[in-house]
Amino acid sequence: MTTTTSKIRSFNRFYTSHLDLLSQHYLESDYSITEVRILYEISENKTITAQNITEILNLDKGYVSRILKRFLKDNLIKKASSPDDKRAFNIELSSLGKQLLSSLNAKVNEQIENKIENLNFFEKENLVNSMHTIKNLLSESKPLRSDIMYRHEIKPGDFGYIIYLHGIIYSNESNFSNEFEKYVVKTFYDFLENYSPDYDRIWIAEYNNKIVGCIAIQHQSKDEAQLRWFLLDPSFRGLGIGKKLLTDAVDFCREKKFKNVFLLTTNMQDKALEMYKIAGFKLTESTEVNQWGKTFKDERYDLDLA
Repeated sequence: MTTTTSKIRSFNRFYTSHLDLLSQHYLESDYSITEVRILYEISENKTITAQNITEILNLDKGYVSRILKRFLKDNLIKKASSPDDKRAFNIELSSLGKQLLSSLNAKVNEQIENKIENLNFFEKENLVNSMHTIKNLLSESKPLRSDIMYRHEIKPGDFGYIIYLHGIIYSNESNFSNEFEKYVVKTFYDFLENYSPDYDRIWIAEYNNKIVGCIAIQHQSKDEAQLRWFLLDPSFRGLGIGKKLLTDAVDFCREKKFKNVFLLTTNMQDKALEMYKIAGFKLTESTEVNQWGKTFKDERYDLDLA
């Protein structure tokens, strides 16, 4: 059993116990958590069949059928012939079923409020964001482009988190040493020391209030600017985020009438290099170096905007 598997199982044991999910009767009702979840799905869908429920919750068809028979007996649901398929029945909650679900929802809301009442704002936000991350990573569906938010206003903590992302991503993907992170810290210090709101800018891509990508333009002179910190969380690649960030950065350079924009990178950054070349950047310098625990080519690319 891997360390990751062991940690996930440990979390599962904590979570099911902490939220009282092991009890045979959910919130002291006469129904199990699975039965209440089925009631919830019936409530959330205007038209739903037994087959839909088995597919949504990945449950055995016979098991669902037995639960629905119990719901009918307890007068929690109503069935009507489906206009699309005479062999199927649409299911909806009865008045009694709606009352039961409403009562259970109120109880679970109170239960959760009690469990998080001692958390401060930051802790609550961290908890919700962590749950969202778990849902995203384990779901077959990936974030949509419309879920990504973009901004260029600098907020407290942005630079620290971007430095952290550089350290993590370049360590995992390029096997760079900790010296690389120290280098990134120095580049941010240089950026802040010479920052001009008229000619410097950083763009940030966020998902669920978490930074997942960035890029920046730092002026070097009246006519020349440097593109820096083009980075994207690997989990969010393929959504067009990098393309938008790079396009916005180059458009900014044109708007500010820079004649040339350059970037410094390595020959190891394959995906980024492809995007640079598509955007029109040309390789102008290439020198083999031994740095950050690796031997690679330190490269400069230029884009002529004159």
